[in-house]
Amino acid sequence: MKLDHEQTLQWIRDHRAWRLAKKTKPIWARPVESDETGKEFMTADHTAQQAREGFWLCVGVAGEPWFQDLSRIERNYEPAEQEMKQFSFDDRPRRYRVYRPKEDAQKWVAQIKGPGIEGFYIKPNYDPSRPLYSPAGGYVVKDHVPDPYQEGADVWLVQEGLFESTYELLP
Repeated sequence: MKLDHEQTLQWIRDHRAWRLAKKTKPIWARPVESDETGKEFMTADHTAQQAREGFWLCVGVAGEPWFQDLSRIERNYEPAEQEMKQFSFDDRPRRYRVYRPKEDAQKWVAQIKGPGIEGFYIKPNYDPSRPLYSPAGGYVVKDHVPDPYQEGADVWLVQEGLFESTYELLP
């Protein structure tokens, strides 16, 4: 069975699956430039996301792009050096700032796997019309809140291999 967004969130509640974790690897980020507005970028989840004005293009250690606003980046990461880089989706080298995870920036994560689950979908706030898909074993992630079962929040997806190489589960 492939769980839709609501079924995925219900599975997390039913299995009390939220666990604390923290990101361990840096990201590169820069503002979306005017010539990129509307351009599609393929995420690690094999979903095309369109660049929108006012957002930042973020890139993880596997070269995977996604978008978020600067306030979210600053809430979770410390700015570091700037670098000229050209990722596979860039048409030319561009100036990126390196951001390192803040030590106290915790996330709630839930790994979705179990009997009968082939995969699942999640609708991130950035573009709910384009759900992200993961085979069983992927992680639903959301910002830290006092009680993840009571608080509504943006959720996103991190594929299993990427999660295991960039996050650490907390005791």
